[in-house]
Parts: sequence; C-alpha cells; structure tokens
Amino acid sequence: MYSVDNKLTNYIFDKIGVADYGKFLDLASLRHKLVASNVANVSTSGYKARDIDFQAELDRATGQSSHLAGTITQANHLPLGDHADRDPKIMKEKVQLGDLNSVDIDQEVPKMAQNELMYTMGARLLERKFRGLEKAITSK
Repeated sequence: MYSVDNKLTNYIFDKIGVADYGKFLDLASLRHKLVASNVANVSTSGYKARDIDFQAELDRATGQSSHLAGTITQANHLPLGDHADRDPKIMKEKVQLGDLNSVDIDQEVPKMAQNELMYTMGARLLERKFRGLEKAITSK
C-alpha cells in the first residue's frame, strides 16, 4: 500500500512541478554559496571567482537542454553530454596579470542581490503550488 501512495504522491508533485521548483531552489542556493565565497575572498591573493551559468544548469537539470546525452548502461560509464544528474559545472574566472584576484566586488554584490530575488520568487511560487494543492484536497 505504501508504494501506491508514494507513486501517487510523486505523480501529483511531478504534475504541479515541485521537482522543477526544487531544482531551481537548489541551483539558486548553490549560486548564493559561490557568490558569497567570492565576496568573502575579495582580498585573498590569487583567488579565482566562481559562478555557474544558472539558466544553462536549470535547463539541463529540468531536461530542457537541447544537447544530446549518451546513455549510461553501467555505473562505471563516463557520462557523455548533458545529463540531468551530473553536478553543476562551476566556472572559475582567470586572474589577470597585475590583479590580486579575479573577484570584482562591483559585480558580485548585484549578482548576490539578483540571486536572492530569484530564490525568493522560486520559494513563493512553490508555496503557491502547495496552497493550490491544499485547496484542491480540502475543497476550500
């Protein structure tokens, strides 16, 4: 009986997009950690600023990518292409000759503010999905 309920729950959550919102929030959280690390290391010599291509990673994680991915038939196979289950690609900016590091605080602070807004928006949209599901269940 538990597996039937679990399948039904997963089906309902997939239909309303809970998994995609979860992936969105996970990526926004990762990006916040990366940008916060950049800000914290603004005066660290040789530090390379890190970030992700948020939209490309979201497309890949939600299966919206237009790139092909090879089939993995064994755990030892190397993933070829754009698999949804691989970790996000973290980009590191190169340190230019004469610079202390590659962190530009004037770019990092707006990135952090934009990312915070995106995370808040995603969380609120997910909350609305759950409210709609609650209304459907309770008929209120």
